This record gives sequence, C-alpha cells and structure tokens, in this order.
Amino acid sequence: MTTAILMSVLLVSSLGCFAWLMTPRLKLLLNAKPDARFDQPIERLKGTLKFAIGQWRMPREPVAGVAHIFIFSGFMVVAIATVTHFVHAYIPNWHFPGFGGVLGDLYSLIKDIFEMLVLFGVVYGLWRRLKPVPSRVGRSWEGVFVLCMIFVLMVTDFLIYGGKLVAADASGLPWNPGGHAAALVLAPLGGESAELIGNISYWIHCVAVLVFLNFLPIGKHFHVITGIPKVFFRELRPYGAVPKTDLEEAESFGMRSTADLNWSMVLDLYSCTECGRCSMYCPTVLTDKPLEHRQLNLDLKKALYEDQGELLAEEDKSESLPDLVGDRISADTIWACTTCGSCEQECPVFIENVPRIIQMRQHKVLMEGEMAPELARAYKGMENNSNPWGIGFDQRDAWAEGLDIPRLADMEIDPENPPMLYWVGCAGSFDDRTKKITLAMVKILKAANVPFAILGKEEGCTGDPARRTGNEYLFQMLAEQNVENLNNYHIKEVLTHCPHCLHTLRTEYPEFGGNYKVVHHTELIDDLLKSNQLKLGNSVNREVAWHDSCYLGRYHDIYDAPRDVIKSIPGATLKEMPRNKSRSVCCGAGGGRFWMEETIGERINVHRMKEASAM
Repeated sequence: MTTAILMSVLLVSSLGCFAWLMTPRLKLLLNAKPDARFDQPIERLKGTLKFAIGQWRMPREPVAGVAHIFIFSGFMVVAIATVTHFVHAYIPNWHFPGFGGVLGDLYSLIKDIFEMLVLFGVVYGLWRRLKPVPSRVGRSWEGVFVLCMIFVLMVTDFLIYGGKLVAADASGLPWNPGGHAAALVLAPLGGESAELIGNISYWIHCVAVLVFLNFLPIGKHFHVITGIPKVFFRELRPYGAVPKTDLEEAESFGMRSTADLNWSMVLDLYSCTECGRCSMYCPTVLTDKPLEHRQLNLDLKKALYEDQGELLAEEDKSESLPDLVGDRISADTIWACTTCGSCEQECPVFIENVPRIIQMRQHKVLMEGEMAPELARAYKGMENNSNPWGIGFDQRDAWAEGLDIPRLADMEIDPENPPMLYWVGCAGSFDDRTKKITLAMVKILKAANVPFAILGKEEGCTGDPARRTGNEYLFQMLAEQNVENLNNYHIKEVLTHCPHCLHTLRTEYPEFGGNYKVVHHTELIDDLLKSNQLKLGNSVNREVAWHDSCYLGRYHDIYDAPRDVIKSIPGATLKEMPRNKSRSVCCGAGGGRFWMEETIGERINVHRMKEASAM
C-alpha cells in the first residue's frame, strides 16, 4: 500500500508538471497559422515508419548514426519494461498479456541486448561531447545530462533484476544476461543487501523516467516528443518546390514576425535536435557567412517563446511584435542562403529551413521594398526584357544566327506530336561562356538526328531567381507567360541544360498549368549514347571532374547520367571530387545569389574551385 501511495504522489505531481509545461507549447502550435499537411496519410505513415521509426537518415553519418539508432531503438524496446515497472507499484507481479511465458522470456533477452547497445551509444555520445576537440554537436551540457540520465535508466534496470535474482538465488541466464551480470556484481553483498539495492534502483529508475519526461519540453530534447509527428507532417511536394502564393487573396506576403509562423514551422522549431548536421555541407558555414541553420532555428525558437504572451493573448497583438529580420535576425543572415538544400537533406527530422528564409525574403521585397541594388537591377531586367541582365529580349536567339535552327513560331505544330523544345535559358542565350554549351548541344542534337525546336525570342526567364529571392509577383508573371506560350505550342517534352530551369519547369510550373516532361541534357546524351544514336570517335585523354549541381543532383537525384556520359568518352577518366553526389558543395549561385555581391567571408565559388584545383 505504501508503495502504491508513493507512486501515486509521484505520478500525479510529475504528470501535472508535465501538463503544465506542455500546455503553452501546445497552445503556440494550435494558435499558429494553418498549413495543409493532412493529405496522403498512407504516404505519410510509410515515411514515418521509414525515417522516424526506422531511422533511415541516421547512418549517413555511420558511427554517430548507428550510436543514435542504438539509443533510439533501445528506448523503444525498453518502453514495455518501463511501463511494467510503474504498474508493479500497484500490482507487483503484473505483466503484459502474453508475456508470462516464453514470449516474456524472449522479450527479456531482447531488452537486455538492446540496453547494452544503448550503453554503447551513450558512452560514444559522451565521448563526442567531452573529447578535447569538440565534434559538430559541440559541448552541450544538456546533452551530457540527458546521456547520463539514459545511462542511469539502463543501469538501474539491470540492478532491479539483478537484485531480484540474488534474493531468489536464481540465474538470469539465458534470458536475462544483463540482470545476470548485475547479480554477479551484487552477489557478494548478500541477498538482503542486493534486494535493497534493487529496490532503491527501482525508485531511482522511476524517478529518472519522470524527471526526464519533464525535462523534454524545456530543452532541445523536445524532439523526443515532436520528432515523430514532425516526420509524419513533412513536406510531400517535390523536393525544393516553393508553394504557390495566392497573390489576389493574400493581405500580406511573407514572414514578418513570429505571428506569421504556421503550425508546421512551429513544429520545426520544437523538433530541432541541434545535432549540427545541417551545417556539415552548408556553403555559408563553410565560407564564414552569417547564416548557420541550427543557430537560425534557435533564434526563431527564442523569439517564439519571448512572444508567447502576445501570441496567446485574446486580443490580436501581432502588429506590436518585433520584426524577425532586423530585430531578431540580421538581414545578412537571410540573404546568405543559396537554397542548395543540403541542410534539409541531412536533417533527420525533415526540418524545412529554405521555405522560411524565402518567406522572410518575400516580406522584405514585397512588403518593404528592401533588397540589394544589384538584385533590383536583375528584377528590372527580368520585368522589362525577361532576363536578369536586362539585355534586349530581341537578342535572345542571336547565338543561333546562321545555324538553321527551327523556331516554333515558324513551324506547323501537330498538337499530338509536337517537337521536343530545347529550352536554352537566359545564361545559355546571353552569357558568352554558357553559349558554348548551347552551341555544343545543338551539334549533338543534329549529329544524333533528334528533332527539336527553340522558342527563340519568345523564350523568357523561368523566374527562378525572382522566386527564390522573394519576388513572387515577378515570378508568377514570368511563369504564367511562359506556360501560356508553351501550351499554345502543345509542348510535351522540354530539354534544358540549366539545372535551375529544369527544377522550375519540372516541379513548379505544374501549379500554373504547365505539365511537361523535362529532361536534362546529360540524361538525353546518355540515352543517345546507349542507343548508339550518338557515337564518339575522338579521344580526349584527360581526367574529368564532375561538379554535382544542387538543383540537378540533390533536388532531382540526377547523378548517374553525367558520369555515364564522361565514362563513354574515349580516353576520358572520371575523377570524383572529394565532396560529391548528395554531399556535393554548392557553387554559390543558387537562391538568386548569382545576382548579388558576395562581400562576407570567402566566396563560395572560390571555395569550391580550390577543392577542384587541389585534386
């Protein structure tokens, strides 16, 4: 009876404290702006089982990932024993239905094995945080505290069973090896002392569980509670696609204050594990820019908690809240991002960093008219001449003079069988270096007898730089013009060599009625080579390194085609960059950064070229 009373007092007080801590967190989540994340429940559930329960992304960092899997899976398995411990305060010999025989013995064996794996993971985690040269997780004393708590939980569980085994003069083998090991340690103390230590361990274990539970909502380990829901409500639209904004219905644009966070963004802030994976291949971190996504997440969460009173007030006080950009976050921080997506690809809980940055840019550009002067010039060029350089639109196909290249406007189009459109893009039309790629691609198409056509003067900028720098108005204007033009010609297949054009045409134009098969030129060349439509005779006899563009590789998983093309060239030897494929480092031009001066830290393109030149 005394045990039941003590446990009841412990449970009521600790669970009451937990409810008190969780209430404002839940209110902030429920009061945030809406976000449509309840679609495709089967797909969401499959992803949750794979990424949250199965920890699919963790082994991208093999040692640390496996250690985390040990700890996570151990907790999942030990949960049954933990519940059993609490019930034993009321019903001493209780067990889950079916766990009284062989199934219970089998569970005991599995539990002990997983608890040992947890201890291995905890020891490794402590070493990472306390070693002389800190790892990417840093010297987090909160992390050390939590790891010590987990260590206590595992050891006390062994001691609970060890004390019982010594008191009963029984062996824990083969089903309870951890308890058996604890019994060997306790046996010299005698049965009564061992049983006493087991009972003390029982209360330490139960108290530690409840202390740990109440610690979760106030620190970074809140992700233990929110991580699985976060993975379930992850973004399912194509990777890197920016959702369309209703320009006619919206009263304001972008994100000014914490009141503009939607509930999935709040869940992002709650779920950040502060593991630092987002920084490993982030070009802004590697080149000493002010943007570091883990810190941005912490700054936003701090602002959210500071604004809690106004956000939960009965009267709307959102207008009095401080601006995020300027008051809480420097403008240099949000403008540093190249939208390369490495942070999101590495994050084990799918935190969406890029959309928040784009929304903060939207507010600065559309609501306050604040932008870099060189970016304003690029906007003007896109608006007046449909290219960021502002070169006359009538010069877009000047590169094609005398090459006998068909224009769609000069052809009779069969709606059922239109030609493949070669989308040249702004750089391919106006930049002298990139025009070499355009001319080479035309040679390849003609050599392989591939029917194609270009838009010529009718082609316009896809609007990618405008959208990713926050000018959604300009992007939608360009997108609607291009889609109308392409649909008028009944285009079904588009070829492009620009990764940004490919991404915009393939993933973002469908929301504007533009549904096309969009192919990268390396994919087409690879197919032509494999089908013998294109044959290579000249030998180059040189090593070739391939830089994986973020928008081609990371966003569209196009890694093999360019490599297969290089391998098909007589005499060419593919030499991989040290950081390649999904772990490639950005060139620095994405996110509209191509059109802005890079004045802080090392230039990102220089950083990448140093790596290439050192090979």
